[in-house]
Amino acid sequence: MVFIKIIDWISEWSGKTVSWLFLVLCATVAYDLFARRVTGRATDWAFDINYMIYGTNFMIAGAYTLLHNGHVRVDVLYNNFSVKTRAWLEILFYLVFMIPMCVFLLSSTWLDFGYSFEAREVSIQSAWHPAIWPYKFVMPLTFTLLLLQSIAELAKNIMAAAGRSQHVA
Repeated sequence: MVFIKIIDWISEWSGKTVSWLFLVLCATVAYDLFARRVTGRATDWAFDINYMIYGTNFMIAGAYTLLHNGHVRVDVLYNNFSVKTRAWLEILFYLVFMIPMCVFLLSSTWLDFGYSFEAREVSIQSAWHPAIWPYKFVMPLTFTLLLLQSIAELAKNIMAAAGRSQHVA
C-alpha cells in the first residue's frame, strides 16, 4: 500500500537525518571540554545545547526504531507463535495501547508546546537561558511520527493476519 511506503519513508528519513545530530553533539561536548581544560571555564551554552540535541535525537528516532523493530520486547513466548498469531497480538497491542498512547501524548505535548510558545519560555538550567519552546516542539513532532508509524505497523499486521504478508515485527 502506498500510504505505508510513504510513512515508512518518512520514518526512515527522519531517523537517518536526526542521527547526524550526534556529530554536532560530539563537537559541542569536545569544544566544551577543550574550553574547560584550556581556559578553565566551561561554556554557558554547552549544557543546554547538549541535552536538547540528545533529547531531539532520542525522541525523533523512536519512529525509525519502530520501523526497524528495534524497541525492547520479551520474545520468550512471542517467537513460538505463528505469523498470524503474532500479527493478531500486534494488532491488539496497537489498538489498545500504542495508538491511544500516541494520541494522548501528542495532544498533551502539543498543548505544552503551545503554552511554552505563548509564554516565550526559556530554560532555567543554565546562565545562558535559551528559548526552550522550539525544543518543546520536538515532543509533539515525535508523537506525530510515532503515531504515523504505529498506524503503518498496524496496517502491516492486519495484512499479515489476513495472510497477505509475512510481516510481523
